[in-house]
Amino acid sequence: MLARAVGKLSYGAGYLGGLVLVAIVLLTMAEVVSRYVLRNPLILSDELGGYALVAISCLGLAYCAVERSHIRITFLVERLDARTAGWIRVVTLALGLVFLAVAAWVSWQFLADSFARNMRSNSMLMTPLKWPQMALPVGFTLFFLLVLAQLVTAVADVRAGRPAEHFGAEEY
Repeated sequence: MLARAVGKLSYGAGYLGGLVLVAIVLLTMAEVVSRYVLRNPLILSDELGGYALVAISCLGLAYCAVERSHIRITFLVERLDARTAGWIRVVTLALGLVFLAVAAWVSWQFLADSFARNMRSNSMLMTPLKWPQMALPVGFTLFFLLVLAQLVTAVADVRAGRPAEHFGAEEY
């Protein structure tokens, strides 16, 4: 149940990241027209482009995990027996979970600090930083929950004697 709910939220976050990508492409096109045709550049495209990059990256973390799109190095693990490969999967997921727990915790603290201090960008736009910074804790938390669900599944697979995953040459 947790895996299904987190999977749906991950897809939603991934699609939101895709919309942000489309928006920044449109903004960049508007910047080009404004700068080179109208000779009056927009002052917001650089700053918003940076925020969009962070949002696209963080909101896409869990989506890429659901789609199995993260880069994986499997040339050693695929040569091991299924039980050993399963335990390696459990250990790597547990280590990833620790990293993601720290990243999520720190990013939530960072966001809380931005809210408490009403931090703004040091630019002409004076953007309230709490809004673009929300992508960090949301993305890391979703990724944490997804890896947690994958860890529970991997442990159950190893205990039942099932291979945790299939590793094959089709993964690059």
